[in-house]
Amino acid sequence: MIAIVRMKARETRETLWDYVVTHVAELQNRLGQDGRLLYLSQRAKHDDVSLFVHTAHPDALAALIANDLSRMEGVTDIWVINLLKPVFFPLPEDTRAMRRYAITARVFPAHLVGVYESLSRPALPAGLLMAYVAYTFHLFGDCLQFSVLAQDEAALEGHLAEKVKTLPGVLQTTVNLIEKTKPLVSHEEWREYSRRHSLVPSWNERDMIKQFAS
Repeated sequence: MIAIVRMKARETRETLWDYVVTHVAELQNRLGQDGRLLYLSQRAKHDDVSLFVHTAHPDALAALIANDLSRMEGVTDIWVINLLKPVFFPLPEDTRAMRRYAITARVFPAHLVGVYESLSRPALPAGLLMAYVAYTFHLFGDCLQFSVLAQDEAALEGHLAEKVKTLPGVLQTTVNLIEKTKPLVSHEEWREYSRRHSLVPSWNERDMIKQFAS
């Protein structure tokens, strides 16, 4: 399973970001063979830090949060968002000219499958690239999340208005700019790890790592 562990700090989120980056080896050692830290991200206009983690079972994630992340100096709140049935898409190696966005979708329950399948077969215009899509069910109504890289935010907003918000069952979309991303796994480490744990077959391990390398 992949989870987003979203954390807030008493003062600044940089305290938590710096702690994870500094202690990544120690935290990974605590997970051991039960999981892998994937990457850190920060949303613009939010006071939280998001740690993406893959674990073999929920108890490993619970132990990491309770025994380690909850004890970081300054941490005040922790929220876990599960990425269910994730699909990752191939991206070019160099995406420095693009900005990353995370979009959540509020969908009427009867249309969940249709919306998920439509997002899983993206037909994006030039300048937009789909990174991943997954069920989340993290709030009443907000049940899907997907990530898009865009050269121009107006193009993203236009695509959402014309192609996503018009899908049957889509009630609302919320866009968050991801202002900073820090990969915590190398390509070689990911290749070995994914081979040992038989991760989602739709993942292309090389392309999966490339999307976090910008």
